Amino acid sequence: MQSSISKEITGTKGYNDYVNKVGHPTNSHYSFERVPSNNTSLHMYGWNTDVPAWDIKYTSDGFNYECVGCVTAFPMDAVQASIKTSCDTDLTVANDDPYKAFVAVVDALSTTEEEDQAFYQAYGY
Repeated sequence: MQSSISKEITGTKGYNDYVNKVGHPTNSHYSFERVPSNNTSLHMYGWNTDVPAWDIKYTSDGFNYECVGCVTAFPMDAVQASIKTSCDTDLTVANDDPYKAFVAVVDALSTTEEEDQAFYQAYGY
C-alpha cells in the first residue's frame, strides 16, 4: 500500500495495522475512529490507513456522531489527542499510544466538563 503522504510526515511506526474504530472503555458517548478515505479501492472499509490520524466522535443519542477532536501520531509531534471543551478551547493530551491518548483526553474532558457544570450551577454563569 503506497501512501500519498511522504514517510517523513507519516513515519514508519506501523500504524497502518492499528485499530480502525473502537469506543471509549467507560464513556459510551465517545468513539475513536480512523479518518475516512474516499478511495475504497486503496483503503478497505473507507478508513485511510496511510495517515496516522483518528477522529474523536461524540454522540448524544447513540446513532448520530459528530467529530469533536482528533488523535495524531506524526513522528514530529509524537502522539497527541485534542478535543474541544465547552468553553470552546482545545484540550490536548500526549501519550505513547493513539488509543491511550484518546482515553486520556476523554477522561480529562469529562473531569473538566463536570467541573464547569458545577461552577455554572454554583455561580449562575
